[in-house]
Amino acid sequence: MAYLVGDTIRLKATIKNFSDTETAPASIKISVYDRDDDELLSSGTPSLTGGTTAQYYYDYTIPTTITAEEQLTAIWSWSGPHKKRISFNVIPII
Repeated sequence: MAYLVGDTIRLKATIKNFSDTETAPASIKISVYDRDDDELLSSGTPSLTGGTTAQYYYDYTIPTTITAEEQLTAIWSWSGPHKKRISFNVIPII
């Protein structure tokens, strides 16, 4: 599925330990990069989903400066060595 430039999409991550139990990290952030590793979002602060221990979301608006079809990568980083990557495609409005 591809998203349009200017769309706001919800990126989600659930943090769990090796026992498959939700575990809240001491800190968490999200960054978004384009195919050339240019940073489009630096250290976004995600929100905790109500009633959960470690389910986070971030509402990201795809920049209108993107003028060609592009694959973006969101990287969730939290305290410790772990990361989660999510890739998604965007296309300009024609």
